[in-house]
Amino acid sequence: MPIKKAKIVDTSTLVHDPSCLDHLINNKILACIPWIVLEELDGLKRRTDVGFDAREAIRNIEALRLNRSPYIKIIKDMDWTGIDFLEHRINDHKIIASANSVRKEFGSVDLISKDSMMRIKVRELGFKAEDYYKDQAETDTDKDLPRIEVNGEEIDKKSFTFPYNSQKYGEIAINQGVVCVSDWRGNFKRLDETCNTSEQFAAVRIDNKFHIVPNNIQVFGIRPYGGPSYNGNIDDNQQKQGNQEKKGRKKKQENQISRENKSSQTHNEINQPQNWPQTVALYQLTRPDLSLIFLEGGAGTGKTLFALAAALEKRRDYRQILITRPMVHLEDMDNMGFLPGNIKEKMDPWLRPIWQNLSVLKELSSENTQLIDKMLIEKKIDIEPLDYIRGTTFWKSILIIDEAQNLTPHQMKTIITRAGMGTKIIFTGDLDQIDRKRRLDKLSSGLAYAISRLSGQPLVASIKFQTSVRSELAKLGVEML
Repeated sequence: MPIKKAKIVDTSTLVHDPSCLDHLINNKILACIPWIVLEELDGLKRRTDVGFDAREAIRNIEALRLNRSPYIKIIKDMDWTGIDFLEHRINDHKIIASANSVRKEFGSVDLISKDSMMRIKVRELGFKAEDYYKDQAETDTDKDLPRIEVNGEEIDKKSFTFPYNSQKYGEIAINQGVVCVSDWRGNFKRLDETCNTSEQFAAVRIDNKFHIVPNNIQVFGIRPYGGPSYNGNIDDNQQKQGNQEKKGRKKKQENQISRENKSSQTHNEINQPQNWPQTVALYQLTRPDLSLIFLEGGAGTGKTLFALAAALEKRRDYRQILITRPMVHLEDMDNMGFLPGNIKEKMDPWLRPIWQNLSVLKELSSENTQLIDKMLIEKKIDIEPLDYIRGTTFWKSILIIDEAQNLTPHQMKTIITRAGMGTKIIFTGDLDQIDRKRRLDKLSSGLAYAISRLSGQPLVASIKFQTSVRSELAKLGVEML
């Protein structure tokens, strides 16, 4: 049996990637699993956040043992020699004692763990320890939209497109958004109107052309919002729209057109900031040819609100809107069992941001309120635990996965492979707010990994949100803390 080396695999690694044993075996590594790890997996299989992964890891271990794989070994012995000062009742210490036993048998042993504190302890005791690197993102996803210079004469004013030239614009991936510095205002109604060269509009590369996004784009009453200092802000527009409901549909439409023209004029004439990531996001979210969209950005940048608004705008194209989020506790502590009620009631603390964003959309108009309430009653909008989402195939549905930064790469893969025909999946998350910091970081998070691997595919779009739209205080917190 040509074994290269022996490695202890702890619980965090098996939960992070239940198929990690296959990866180790393919590299001729003896995977040693301490008995206490089996006990921990058994205790995790009913948890709402990692139960699905724990059960899958258990199935994989059983299959390898039944097939009598020579590359897996269950370690029942613990050797406390030289480490007897450790508390014997602590599970991490039992894993270290198992590693001590394996080291005596094989001469050396490495420990693979996603738990950073576990790796620190092991190294301090003279063992070798390593992170599990199989599924990390290749690069940091924290990138702003590229800026390109576009002469107004290059633009086809009928289709509002212009050709992609890699030598002129650099490498722009398929479905990537760009901000265009141009001498054309980007006004779809005044085609010949020019201006001083500056940031005027956004565009998205589709195949070999850039498609220009209207600056006044809106989805379910939501428009791009430049932040607390932007006069054309979302709250003002929403309030105006609500106040005009009683004046009749015809008058309302006239006012809406007037308001859009005024908003466009305000942006162009006094150069108020346009939120380019949100502008691109609204365009990408409503494209029928995209099946997978990532919205990544800091707190209060509008990710969840935009995902919900787009889903409601396109509701007629889908059977159902399903919403979920990982039920990860602060510092990864599980207090779920202490909460009263059934699973729906236990989920309520995690779902408050969803309900708040739905309330914002309902407040735009009475029609929105009636529509959303009806869809909730008829289960056209439904909220499910993540384990239910990962265990089912969904047909012609929109899935919104909020707080996706807390997903592992394996969880991300499992969700994406649940998509049936006609289904769109939207992931939202903030890689600076990972709650599993002992086990995930900005490169090993499933959100970062999926963005890194899938961006540039014809069915996929990824947008990095930048500007906080909550308040000046929230904006200050994002920038300074």
